[in-house]
Amino acid sequence: MIVISGLLITMLAIQDGPPEPLRFPAPRPAVECAEFLTDWRARRNCLRNLLSEAEDRLDTVADAAREEADAVDADSAGRFGARRAFDAAQTAWTGYRDAECTRRSAAMFLSEASREEITLDCQISLTRRRADELATR
Repeated sequence: MIVISGLLITMLAIQDGPPEPLRFPAPRPAVECAEFLTDWRARRNCLRNLLSEAEDRLDTVADAAREEADAVDADSAGRFGARRAFDAAQTAWTGYRDAECTRRSAAMFLSEASREEITLDCQISLTRRRADELATR
């Protein structure tokens, strides 16, 4: 019975393929810039660069989503307004991101510089998440 159970488990494991490798969550952007822990200016520049990179990636995947929306509109003679809906969603998302990150930083009783870092960290994280969301649709 034990041998049969072991064979069954082995067959099921082989059928599903090799196990997925362990994936750890990406570090917070502030951790990515930890090498500048004692240099506030360099740390903020690092965070600003990460935000710029995240926004560039978001622009790229958003352009692809717009092209897809344009194709839907072309196929439907514009009846569904896919491009208009995407543009409205993206504008609303940007407003949400900025307001949410301001809210998060406002909840901290820290210096202005620290609140700026919290805002940047938040904006980077949410922008990366939005880009991943659009890229995997």
